[in-house]
Parts: sequence; C-alpha cells; structure tokens
Amino acid sequence: MQDMRYIFLVFLFTLLVLGGCSRRDVLDDYPVSGVEISLDWDGVTDQLPEGVRVIFYPKDGKGKKVDTYLSIRGGKIKVPPGRYSVVVYNYDTEMVQIRNEGAYETVEAFTGHCNGLGVTGTEELVWGPDPLYVVNIDELQIKKSDKVLLLDWQPKLIVKTYSFKIKAEGLQYVSTIIGSVEGMANCYCLGRCCGMKGEAALYFEAGIQGDEIIGSFTAFGIPEDMVTRASMGMVKINFVFVKTDKSVQKIEVDITEVIADSEGNEGENEEDPHMKIELPIKDEIKVEKPDNPSGDGGGGIGGDVGDWGDDEEIELPVN
Repeated sequence: MQDMRYIFLVFLFTLLVLGGCSRRDVLDDYPVSGVEISLDWDGVTDQLPEGVRVIFYPKDGKGKKVDTYLSIRGGKIKVPPGRYSVVVYNYDTEMVQIRNEGAYETVEAFTGHCNGLGVTGTEELVWGPDPLYVVNIDELQIKKSDKVLLLDWQPKLIVKTYSFKIKAEGLQYVSTIIGSVEGMANCYCLGRCCGMKGEAALYFEAGIQGDEIIGSFTAFGIPEDMVTRASMGMVKINFVFVKTDKSVQKIEVDITEVIADSEGNEGENEEDPHMKIELPIKDEIKVEKPDNPSGDGGGGIGGDVGDWGDDEEIELPVN
C-alpha cells in the first residue's frame, strides 16, 4: 500500500514538473520584440517635460494596444510583432487633457472649461493649452527578432503662442479685462496631426500698458478645415471690459487676415519652432466712459479676473 502511494506521489510530481516546463516554453515563445525609443529634444525646447506616454495602436484593429510611460529621453519596451501606428506625448501638462484614446484616428488633446474664475460667464470659455510635444508615426513595422529595434524620434511642439498689442481709448475706466478668441483650434487630433475647432472660445489674460491692450493666447493653430485663406472662417478676439462702476462692455476685433498672414509666414520660423507669433493688429478700439467713472474702487485696472470674489454678480456677454 505504501509502495502504491509512493508511486502515485512520484507520478504526480512528474506531471507538475512537465507542466511547469511546458508553461515555461509557452512563456519563452511568447512573440514579443525589444524596442528602444530615443527622443531627441535638441532645438525643440530648453525646458524638458517630466516624461512621455507612448501608445502603439495595431493597424487594422488586429492585435493588442501597447500603452506605457517612459522617461523624457525614451527607454526600452516589449512589443508584439506587427504593424502599428504610434503616438508619443508629454504627460505633465496642466491644462491639456487626452480623450478618445481607443484608436489612433480618434485620440485627441483638449482643454477643460474655465471653472473657478469667479466671474459669471467665463465658465463657457476653455483654457488655452500649455506646451504639448507630440510624435506621431502613421505606420511602423515591428518584426519578431532577438535584436532590439532602435527608434530615433524628435517630438514637435503643436501649441502656438500668439501675442498682440491693440491701441485703445478709455482704458482709465477699466478695472478688469477678460479676453477670448474664437475661430482657432481648441483641440488637436494626435493621430491625424491637425487642429480642430470646438464650440467654446479660448480664454486668455490681457493687461494695459500705456494706451495699449497687451496680451497673448495659445491654441493648437488653426482648424484643419481652415488651412487655406479661401476656406478660412472668421477669427476674432472678444474683449469684455469690466469698468470701474462694474458695468460691462464687449468689443470684438476681427483678426482673420492677421492670422492668415501669420500662418502663411510660418515657414520662416521653422528654425525656432517655439518662437511666439506676433500679430500686428492695426485696429483701434474705444471703451466708453461709464455713468459713474469713479465707481466704488477709485478706478484703474487694479487686478485680474481672480480678484473678483464669489459674491460678485457680474454677467459677462461672452457668447
């Protein structure tokens, strides 16, 4: 009886060993290849992001998506052999978010609404994007190999910064300026590498310098369907002036031609891709004198939007 029990235990142990070996053979034969990504930031930016996210999308929906995070200089990952589209972007943005990540054709960068500014109406605006650096590879073939595939890529800044000055009268009556721009791209398709226009305007801060309004805004360039001057819709800056008596005046400035000219001269700035684009706006605007110029606060642009408390009931005509 003891001999039979001993034989059974030996047989069971043998099965476990053979099963383990078989499982190890399957793991060792699992089809993955080594990929090493090297990111070149020379001439792109002097302020390196914290790190990047890398997404391998299988072509034609065959295979499994590979999604990982690497250091700012890149790193090594394991990827099953196959045909892929690839997206790389820095993940440390404050304003930019990512949505529709399920496919290469739909993954998109966008910004959220301006909640918490303390002025009624600004919640309909969206934040301007902060710097987003992207690599997009439409097709990449990865073969099964014992050798590591070396990939050298250089990210590209896809956010543009536009600065401007506008002559204005009556600025002594202004307490706060709230700026927004309509017609620019406020979201970006990472796979198709193009800006897209959403419904909301982009918020920006503006100030006063002498008899001029100065400001800057960021955007993902112009929308894809407006890349030519003939197809370009209206691009306009909206200024909402909160005066010293808390009355409000809205003024619109059409900058369509100025933006079109700046896009036409874009090739001149390729050697300095992170250079600001200055918009030579020739329009002059006038802020009307309020009924009570002195108001309760003594006049002057004493602060920004954040200086208004939660109890302020100022309706802004931002639409």
